[in-house]
This record gives sequence, C-alpha cells and structure tokens, in this order.
Amino acid sequence: MNKYSLPYNSMDAMWELIERLFPINRTLVNDGYLESLEIIREKIDLNILKYDSGMEVWDWIIPNAWNVREAYIKDSSGNILVDFDNNNLHLAAYSIRFSGKLTKSELLKHIWTLPGQPDAIPYRTLYYKTDDWKFCIAHNDLRLFNDSEAYDVCIDIDSKPGKLCIGEYYLPGKTEKEILITSYLCHPSLANDNLSGVAVAVEIMKNLAAIDNRRYSYRLLVVPESIGAITYLATHEDQLHKIVGGYVLTCCGDDGIVTYKKTYSGNSIIDKAAVHVLKNKYQDSSFNEYDFWPNGSDEQKYNAPGVRLDVGSFMRTPYSEFAEYHTSKDNLSFISKEKLFDTLDSILRTLYVIDNDEILNNNYKGEPFLSKHGIYQSTDLKKPDKQSICYIQRVLMMELDGLNSLLDIADKWNYSFDDVYDVSREFLKSGLVRIVESK
Repeated sequence: MNKYSLPYNSMDAMWELIERLFPINRTLVNDGYLESLEIIREKIDLNILKYDSGMEVWDWIIPNAWNVREAYIKDSSGNILVDFDNNNLHLAAYSIRFSGKLTKSELLKHIWTLPGQPDAIPYRTLYYKTDDWKFCIAHNDLRLFNDSEAYDVCIDIDSKPGKLCIGEYYLPGKTEKEILITSYLCHPSLANDNLSGVAVAVEIMKNLAAIDNRRYSYRLLVVPESIGAITYLATHEDQLHKIVGGYVLTCCGDDGIVTYKKTYSGNSIIDKAAVHVLKNKYQDSSFNEYDFWPNGSDEQKYNAPGVRLDVGSFMRTPYSEFAEYHTSKDNLSFISKEKLFDTLDSILRTLYVIDNDEILNNNYKGEPFLSKHGIYQSTDLKKPDKQSICYIQRVLMMELDGLNSLLDIADKWNYSFDDVYDVSREFLKSGLVRIVESK
C-alpha cells in the first residue's frame, strides 16, 4: 500500500455525516437504524446484512424492533412537560407501551435524572427487559412536577419482530487476510460516543479505497453495539480465520488525547503498529496506551473466548471518563472537526504500517559492499548521525536476516517505521534482500 495523502476535505465529510445522523432515533433494531445505514450508503457502497428478531446467535437472541410513535408527559392543564419529539433521549430505549394518569410520587418511580449534572438529560436503555418504562429528563426539570397534580403519561411504541441490520463494506487486497474496522450506530443523538467513531470509520474506508496496492483486504462493520458484533461473529464463523485483527472506533472527536486500548493478547501486530505510530507522532508522549480490560465496547466481543481476534480500540477520552458521556451534553458542540481529523490520521498511519510491515532476508554473506550496488551514502563514523540514511543502512545490513520484521527493527532502534521502510526499499531494489514474509 502506497503512502496515503490525507485530504483535508475529510474534515468536512465526517462533520456532514455526523450532522445528518445526529437527530435520528436509533436503537438495536428499528427503522432509524436502517435509515442511518442508508445515509452512510450514499458515501460508500455499503452492503446491508439483515437478521431476524428471535434468531439465536450463540448465547444471545436478536430482540424485536422498537419504534416510537409518540411519548410525552402532560400536566392537568394539557401542557406537555416532557416530549420525545423534542429530544429522543427522553424515553429509555425498549420501554414498554403505557398510557395512564400518575401522581408525582408514582411518576418519579419511572424517571431517571442526573443530580450531579442537573441540566443534562441522561441516555438510558432497558434492553432485554419486558415489563418497565422510563423517561429521562434533566434533574432541574423535576421542579415542573408538584404533589397536587396527576399527570397524563403516553408511551405509544411499536414493538414487533424486525430485522437487525449490519452495514458492511469490503475492500479486497492482494491477500484474503483481513483487517477489520468497526464502530456502532445504535445510540440516538450522541455525537462522541457513537457517531464520531462511525464517521471516522467511513472516512478510513474512503481513503483506503483510493490507495493502490493494498496488501490486506479491509472490512468495515457498522453494527448495533454488542448484539450486532455477536450476530456477525456467530453467522460468519467459517470466515473468522481470515481476520488478522482490527480496531473498534469510539469517542473519536473530543478534546482529549488519543487513547489506544490493546487487544487481549497485547502484543499483536495490531498493538505494536498502533503504539509505534502514536509514539512517533506524539513525541511529547501526549497519548494514552492501555492494556486490555474486560469492559467497554465491542472489543470485548472480538477478543472473547472462542473468538480471540486481535481487535484493539482507538478513542480519545475513554467512554465513561468524560462527564458528557451518555448524556445530552454529548452533542455536536462537544466534538470538533480537528480532533476527528487527528484521530483519522493516527489510524490511517497505523494501517499503513500494518499493510507494509514485512520480513526481509539477506542475499549476501558478511557485510555487503553498498557502493557496488549503488546505494552507499557516507557519514562521519566518529560522530555518526544515528538518524541519517547512512546509519539506518548500517543498521539494516545487520538486521535484515529473515528473523525480524521492519516494525520490529524500527522499534528496537527507535526509528520511525517510515524511515526504515524507505531505506529497506533500496536494499530490495538492489537485490541485496528478498521478501520472505509479510507480517
């Protein structure tokens, strides 16, 4: 894969996609999810896979579709105090149908707020529950209710068998071995925790599609979180051996520094490439590198027993570590084009390393006479510039022995992968070495 040239219009493309998707009510299975995939399909040739509600996928069952017609709370004068149409976070996903009058004390049993963030609406779900309903409101809005009134509550939802939808986009490479890029789309009106990952993932595939000579094949999956990843894995068991590894993208647009969460194995090419790129890009160490932990997003599903795919996760501030997480404060003003672009750049650099890493073996014995092959460059060996091409040549003369990859060599000698790769091309073109393995 040739070096990419990242277009700055990627900023505007990601932002435009997020703006269009933000208002749509999405959940695990519903009309809004499919509508959102159709919007993404305008950007890339997305294939939409569909799976029936009630289908068993390993230990799980795909739930019914859940669509909201209307949901509100009115006071005795007919004033609407809480309205799903004003903010789709107001109704917890998969709440059951309800209609009736309730006193304040009865109503409060079905209301979630955030006392510590009194002006934020929480995002909550009732997945896999069949007997409850909840409204989510700003804690300050509790003052709208008083003890002397009864309130009209209406939750008109449509819950019936539907189709769980997964967006899939495949870019073939020279080999059938795959790198997986994935994010989730099931959260309504949350910009960072949801849409930022999707927008970056789509833009990654657009940029990869424009690059010639891709070694690996690349597959994008846009899934409803958890159940979507499990559904894909359970229905593609015979193809999982092709997946070298990949990345889950989430929380990609906030002002925090880039964070990389390692795979379960912790030492795969997926991990080494990501850490290498971040160390070389952020020389002041302004990034986070975390070992795998058993909580988070779909990286759990891909790394789980019986699967054990090397899938890490790129993010900025980790989920649940920013106050706006799962609240109405995670809106378009919480993210920025610049941070989305920076995350995109880091991931594309990482994929470039993975796609170009290889093991070279020597066709020479002893130290080669570089002048004979037309690639010698001189340096002052008494005071050598260890970052010079000449010195990197001397390192590669010793290291290109069929045992270590270019990334291994770069890490060992504290070089950037790009520098080692570029100098290795001289050795390859001169016939001094040969490719024995692509990592």
